[in-house]
Amino acid sequence: MSNLSREQIYDDVIRTIAEVAECDLAELNGRTELIADLGLDSLMIFEIVIELEEKFDLRISDEEVDQIKTINQAVDFVLQELVVEK
Repeated sequence: MSNLSREQIYDDVIRTIAEVAECDLAELNGRTELIADLGLDSLMIFEIVIELEEKFDLRISDEEVDQIKTINQAVDFVLQELVVEK
């Protein structure tokens, strides 16, 4: 899984967020804020975290979740975790 490109990770992350937020992919971009723009609540954030943990086989702590505000930050976090695992 760690040989994924940033674009592949971005696609997976944005699809997961769109599915949980029940919005169109076209409405989302890297700067989209999960809470401010999409109005996600803690349960929806938890659903996204669980999906990403399963999809990328990693663990995201509560402290790390609190630091992720935008889609790009989520993508960068996953990418960093996959690189660290190598």
